[in-house]
Amino acid sequence: MNAHRGFFIRACFIVFVSFMAACSTPGPVPATTQPALSAMARPYADEMRKAGISSVQVFDNGGRVRTSTNFGEIYMRYPAGLSPTSFAIYVDGAAVEVDSDTYNGGNSAQYEAAIKTVLPAVIKSANENNVRVFNNRFGKN
Repeated sequence: MNAHRGFFIRACFIVFVSFMAACSTPGPVPATTQPALSAMARPYADEMRKAGISSVQVFDNGGRVRTSTNFGEIYMRYPAGLSPTSFAIYVDGAAVEVDSDTYNGGNSAQYEAAIKTVLPAVIKSANENNVRVFNNRFGKN
């Protein structure tokens, strides 16, 4: 009887852990290039480059924004009050490209609001992180 109980408890634990992992995993990375979104992000390109940002991902679950920088990944909450969006911004020395599988002319305003809110926040966060990393590496705490 105890063997069955132990098996049941282990099985429930595995199901629970699998469920929690599935809930916290972001959806797929957007792959459809959107020239209109790229144009919206272009005014922030120089500041993103100066902050060492190579990409920004906004997931459709509305939870987090992931920013990849020269000093690693930075995460922040998606701003409250904004409609959910899903896009990925890629920055290199010459261009800014934005991909989204859910963007269309009908939701353009919510994407514009997200870009105008998220990008200044990630630039600020990346710059603050750069200062922290520099101070930690060179002992200027």
